[in-house]
Amino acid sequence: MAILTISREYGSGGREIGRRVADQLSYQFVDKERLFKDLEQFGPRWVRVAREVDEVCPTLWERHDWQYRGYVAQMEDLVLEYAVGDNVVIIGRGGSFLLQGVPFCLRVRLVAPLEARLEAIMVRESLNLEAATRLIAQVDGERACYIKANYGRDWDVEQVYDLTLNTASLTYDRVVETLVESLAAKDRLATPEAKARLGLVALGYRLKARIATDPRVLVPTLEVLPEGDGLVVSGIMHTPKEFHLLQEMVREVCGDRPVRFDLHRRA
Repeated sequence: MAILTISREYGSGGREIGRRVADQLSYQFVDKERLFKDLEQFGPRWVRVAREVDEVCPTLWERHDWQYRGYVAQMEDLVLEYAVGDNVVIIGRGGSFLLQGVPFCLRVRLVAPLEARLEAIMVRESLNLEAATRLIAQVDGERACYIKANYGRDWDVEQVYDLTLNTASLTYDRVVETLVESLAAKDRLATPEAKARLGLVALGYRLKARIATDPRVLVPTLEVLPEGDGLVVSGIMHTPKEFHLLQEMVREVCGDRPVRFDLHRRA
């Protein structure tokens, strides 16, 4: 009943390794394509936005655009929903940052020297050396910027992760073996208290996604965080009408769960 999140340098084999771990342990495997499929339930608008902005460096305008914020909030909600279900491998999508502090989550970073990644990408994508070099720089740069823009963190800082493994110095089989062993240790930390806490965090992300995807409510600096056995919603609101809409959304998503508002009025 553990969770594995994989952050990976492009060309380091993260997706294949994650798939092998999931197959060996009968875990769910959650990657970009699965999450994009899940987005279809919210309508074609969000699938289109996802295809345009997923894991790319957002412009300043995009960071404040309600569709971009709504897309990020929905992806976070989906990732947390899978995490609450346990027994899951999550590839990218900021999972290592979203699940920081969850004791039964194994957060892993997979790396490899540029030369090894170039060789892998040239074969996989049928590219020459120059094109493969550009592609690796672009993909890694966009992923790093996405994390920085949305979580304010550097994606390559080892302290963020429980394990950092070089897939060029280890066989994929050995990497998989190491991850399976480490997940067994994490599994023992999935206490009822830890799982209940994750459930509360996930509820907060669900509420945030509900608010962020409603164009009638624009709440800059929106945050929904756990507080005791409930949640606190903070941000900036503009009109009393927005506050009433927020109250309706809280009742819809949270039911009887206590929710406190810490909202500041801006004319």
